[in-house]
Amino acid sequence: MDDPGGLQLEPDRSSRHSVGIHASPAEVYQALTDPGLLSRWFVSEASIDLKAGGAYRWVFGEATAAPGADPLIASGTFVTLVPQELLRLRAVVEETETDLEFRLDLWRDGTVLTVTHSGIPGEEDWDDIFRVIDQGWASEVQVLKLYLEKARGMVRRSIFHEARLASGAETLFDRFTTSYGLGTWLAERAATDPTPGGGLRLEWPGQPPVDGHFVVYDPDRFLVMTWEGERPSVVRLWLGDVEEGGATDVRLEHRLFAPAPSAMTPFDWGAAFDRLAAAIRSAPGG
Repeated sequence: MDDPGGLQLEPDRSSRHSVGIHASPAEVYQALTDPGLLSRWFVSEASIDLKAGGAYRWVFGEATAAPGADPLIASGTFVTLVPQELLRLRAVVEETETDLEFRLDLWRDGTVLTVTHSGIPGEEDWDDIFRVIDQGWASEVQVLKLYLEKARGMVRRSIFHEARLASGAETLFDRFTTSYGLGTWLAERAATDPTPGGGLRLEWPGQPPVDGHFVVYDPDRFLVMTWEGERPSVVRLWLGDVEEGGATDVRLEHRLFAPAPSAMTPFDWGAAFDRLAAAIRSAPGG
């Protein structure tokens, strides 16, 4: 029996996410292991020794999900490699070894990719780290799906925007997910199905409409939507309540894909957020 007076450790926890991709297991496997392809959808650069015991190093720079001059570096070793079926890696997180697995299963005319990141300590001081890891994998599998299905061969760039808005997280989340909410600041007209996997359509006068989906849906905290046009993109949104209450910190990444860097057409999020702030002032409760 456990000693009630002894040290009680929280069990480790895991992040697991699956997605169906209209691409063969060979194509998905290559996108996960080829440094050149990894830099197209996931990291700024990668170095890989693709064998059991070989090392990998992923660099996340300004072009991906970590803005600023100091890049975030993730590293570890490959444990098991079964081409087109399985990758197991040992990943070092905050000087702690964790386990990362990519499993590929045949699915209709494509592949089901399941990413499991396990061995993450369950102690309370790991809560924020686990949340970042879980949100990261939940969205990155969707980015890979978009890349393989709609953006192959394209280059990418991320645009970031941060703001503190005088509204609660619940109301702000509605502004990003409901037809009425999006119509108050982002588009002239909007139609949405605000559910995981639900569709959305944004329309502006004299411009082509944007169709997409809500691919990650964590109410009042985290949202990922795809814009699936000729130049597809992914919008990731983080919401965090300000301690003194009555306001929310908003962080947004818009990851753009285009045939060439010169073809990038960033969306004007600065002006959009100005309209959002004005909409909140005129109707604080939404």
